[in-house]
Amino acid sequence: MDSQTHELAELWRRDGTFSSVFIDANGTWDGPGHDGEARRRQVLDRLARAGAPDADLATVERILAVPTGTAGPHSRFLVVHNGEPLLDEVLSGPLVWPETVAYLEIPDLVPLVKYRQNDVVYLVVEAGRGNGEINAYRASHVAALRHENIEGRTDSLNKVQAGGWSHSNYQQHSEEIWKQNQSQLAAAVNELVRQLRPGFVLLAGDVRAVQLLSEELSAAARDISTVVPANLLAAGSSRESLQARISRKLEEIRQRAQSLLLDKLSAGDSENGALGFGAVVHSLQQSQADTVLIDSEGTDGRTLLALADAPWVATVPEEALGARVIGPVPAVLAIVRAATLTESRVVFVDHGILPKSAEVAAVLRWPTGPAIPGTPRWEQEQAQGQAQGQG
Repeated sequence: MDSQTHELAELWRRDGTFSSVFIDANGTWDGPGHDGEARRRQVLDRLARAGAPDADLATVERILAVPTGTAGPHSRFLVVHNGEPLLDEVLSGPLVWPETVAYLEIPDLVPLVKYRQNDVVYLVVEAGRGNGEINAYRASHVAALRHENIEGRTDSLNKVQAGGWSHSNYQQHSEEIWKQNQSQLAAAVNELVRQLRPGFVLLAGDVRAVQLLSEELSAAARDISTVVPANLLAAGSSRESLQARISRKLEEIRQRAQSLLLDKLSAGDSENGALGFGAVVHSLQQSQADTVLIDSEGTDGRTLLALADAPWVATVPEEALGARVIGPVPAVLAIVRAATLTESRVVFVDHGILPKSAEVAAVLRWPTGPAIPGTPRWEQEQAQGQAQGQG
């Protein structure tokens, strides 16, 4: 379990009642063209109606009134307990989950889990002939994870040329300086690739500088690098092509991971999958689910029982096995919480692509063999149901 998932698991184990806020962050502070106070009041009114105490309301008001300092679409995710902010994250891009304002004994961390599922680390490298910049990002966050500015040699080449060097000597001297600068930049990129294990590296900047940089990269860095045809260091340059390339790369990674999981769910002897709420809940109760797949369009108001201890989730009180029943909560919240607490990965998938248009499924850590080898259990169940209907 990584540190981010461990943080969520610990929060889901805590006793208490929590205010959770997930909203579009644009316009929550006062400024030209928008009424931040009215927007904040809408959020606070919803939170107050949910039962949140004044201390939580005051904290949420204070946080939302401060500008995020971020341009473009982004959202804000908050969890507050007795006036103490436990989580406060600014998330990049448009909303990926409906806005949520709640006061529950189980904090609603589902939007954050969904943002983090494709939380790929990537590098953007901007190469100039005399300098370079490296920024490391997490896909879900606006601010850079790491930033390095590389200052290369700045020899006054014009003065050297004026001293009597031939044009060919001048060009050779310039080329050597550029190579040294890009070698220095490449060393920094190679080290960050080794440390952060990014999903991809984008190279942009001066055409010749990028070419020299590519030649100096390690095999590990070169294998995941793509050149973006844009000189981002040039005055007045646009970053639109870079952002478009980043979005495409992230979507490629998401689609590839989704396809692999669907193959695991249905491939081979088909014994490694659970389909539907009952089967998935059972697999979570046994800590058998390796990866839980959830349809991105939700579960139409269905609820499940959240438990204060293992097995963490139940469909009926009799399944609690002595654990305190906290109460009914939205099914997605109950499933995601139980998956996190049993160290299962959670992946939201495109709508309608799970077998039999199921809303949830799970890839299992160990198989449960079907009565007919080689046939998915859900296909057998469907055939049995049809046979019973005909009988």
